[in-house]
Amino acid sequence: MIISIIGGTDGLGKWFASFLKNRGFDVIVSGRDLVKGKDVENELGVIYTNDNIDAAKKGDIVIISVPINVTESVIKDVAPHVREGSLLMDITSIKEKPSKLMNELSKSGVFVLPTHPMFGPETPSLNRQVVILTPTEKEKNPFFEKIHEFLENEGAKVIVVSPKEHDKIMGVVQGLTHFVYISLGSTLKDLGIDIKESRNFASPIYELMINIIARIIGQNPYLYADIQMHNPQIKTIHDTFIKNCENISEIVQNKDRDSFVENMKNSAKHFGNETKRGLNCSNKAVYAISKETEKLIKSVGKEIGLKHIYSENVHYGILKEVYADNIVLKQNEKEIILNISNVSLMENKELEDWKTENLEKYFVDISVLFKKDIDLSIILELLTHKFEIEVIDKYSGEKIDENELSATFRINSYEKEDLKTLKENFNEIVENIGGKLRY
Repeated sequence: MIISIIGGTDGLGKWFASFLKNRGFDVIVSGRDLVKGKDVENELGVIYTNDNIDAAKKGDIVIISVPINVTESVIKDVAPHVREGSLLMDITSIKEKPSKLMNELSKSGVFVLPTHPMFGPETPSLNRQVVILTPTEKEKNPFFEKIHEFLENEGAKVIVVSPKEHDKIMGVVQGLTHFVYISLGSTLKDLGIDIKESRNFASPIYELMINIIARIIGQNPYLYADIQMHNPQIKTIHDTFIKNCENISEIVQNKDRDSFVENMKNSAKHFGNETKRGLNCSNKAVYAISKETEKLIKSVGKEIGLKHIYSENVHYGILKEVYADNIVLKQNEKEIILNISNVSLMENKELEDWKTENLEKYFVDISVLFKKDIDLSIILELLTHKFEIEVIDKYSGEKIDENELSATFRINSYEKEDLKTLKENFNEIVENIGGKLRY
């Protein structure tokens, strides 16, 4: 099966090109930039063309993955050229207008399935990601069940709604959310608030709010503008929000405490049990932030692993310092500075698994004489608190006193230069517990 992705040389289109190629599909990607297209072709092993219509003609499934502001024009160009019996999809975050155009402009016998993946190109897999399908009533779509099953088998949560209902919900989930936080960012700017300084006075909720504002306003502003300007449901949502802002502001100006309280109570009643859920979830978020910082501070001077939350690259070394929003990590003789918000602290097992897979391990073997009736498991348990160690040999017999047992320990380290110090420490410990070194 050939899958053509219009706009597959960048962003989510490129993500799907890589994902589907890895699942064994033949993938064609199109895009205007020849250099970028050829780079993607070589990187992913897909076929590149700069001709959208040519890509559309060849695909058994044609996916339109272009910015919102050009989605309609691209649909107009390629929809008439999709082959009969093929599937035409788009993955933009607006569904009503693209859905209508794809149905109107495609040939008879072409099936349409407007789709909205609720994740970005930094996502490692479909597992636990939300994908919204908005099938239309044009005719029974034989691709629908196959796509639905494929997504679920990959671990995605699939939601099925109409294009209109999708845009209404997304107008709130995306449109209202972005509108509110972008407005808050503008308000703080106009008030002249020093954001970094304000964090020193921050409650946990303010800290979360600042982080969310920063996350949103730091994204692609053109994408966010298109989400606001191309969803037909947005005007009603904006009008309702602004009306409520003005109403609450008037209540505050009039010092009408009863009306303010009544307003909050009515909103809480509308939320129902979601108020308790929201409290619990926000508490978990606050706890997670403070707990990880606390664990980092306690790990100063120790070996740690930090995984970048987007690239998943691992930084490994000795934690030297935690200050403000930064972590200082010593790697061999170098020091690197990482932002706390960009990394997560790896658990012990996860770090050990990573080290085993990625680092060269060095070792030194040391033989020790003990009394023959010694319980080596107790000795080993004691030593494992200080070393990465194992018993590789036990011997009694010729050249060994009949009342003695020889045990050979292997001390492992990922730092070759540490072996000398580890050996010295080991020797001191075993001699203190009655062992005699064999040379």
